[in-house]
Amino acid sequence: NMLLSGLVILFFLTMHLRDLRFSSEMTYTKLRPPPTYVAWDGVMEGRVFFETDESIPLVRVRNLYGREVELFKDLGKSTLYTACIVVFWCHMMIGWKKLVPADAMQIPKDHVAKVVYMGWLAATAIASMYISVVWYTYFAPAQYVELVD
Repeated sequence: NMLLSGLVILFFLTMHLRDLRFSSEMTYTKLRPPPTYVAWDGVMEGRVFFETDESIPLVRVRNLYGREVELFKDLGKSTLYTACIVVFWCHMMIGWKKLVPADAMQIPKDHVAKVVYMGWLAATAIASMYISVVWYTYFAPAQYVELVD
């Protein structure tokens, strides 16, 4: 069980890195990065990773948004990512249930069930966030991003 799911996760990570990190189809754009890496004043506007302040110089960056849209607008790729994320979720659930009762964890016996459920809740939250990115990108209209060389 864990071996097969682990192999699927290895395949998924390799595919994910090939698709996003080491893609030969990556394009570039320019934006104004926030000094603290997060534009706190733009969070409610959906503007988290760039500033509109003209005093901040433009920086050339990889267009991850455009690549993500390109990938996840394809139903086959979105379905494959979703299937791999579900396998990852099952792997976390099964692995957590096996890990928590282990003596090395030193969790009191009467707390084991609660800790297992807390871990399952965390695993479900993580998998839900990953899946929401895929399907939000698939269903939402793409936004224009100006490309540079």
